[in-house]
Amino acid sequence: MSTAHLVRFSAPEPAELSGALAAVWDAFDLVGRVADAVTWDGGGDELEAMVAAQACSAGRQLLPLPEHGRPYDLPPVPPGAAALVPHVRLLRLVQAALDRVAAAESGEGRAVLERAAGHARSGADALAAVRDR
Repeated sequence: MSTAHLVRFSAPEPAELSGALAAVWDAFDLVGRVADAVTWDGGGDELEAMVAAQACSAGRQLLPLPEHGRPYDLPPVPPGAAALVPHVRLLRLVQAALDRVAAAESGEGRAVLERAAGHARSGADALAAVRDR
């Protein structure tokens, strides 16, 4: 997955916004599936993993479906907290990107993007706590 759309804009043009939102949707989808997988692996806090998966699902539902592409393959998630770090970082990138886009919006669009950013934040926090013990 390319995160280029998540890190390189301030006030995006419509095509850039569409690409950024598609990248965010894909990130929510991938990390949500990772959180679902670790919910059942017995290697951490199942409740935190479910919270992370639900946050990703809620954030994804606020965004338009990507126009192109297909779901990314879910890589095996090795045991240990370090295996979840890239996914937590991805959600932090998503949060930052959505915060930047929301700052350039107004009205309902801004509120939706801010809620999606909040879901990215809570998903990242929960996922970071899954194998933190």
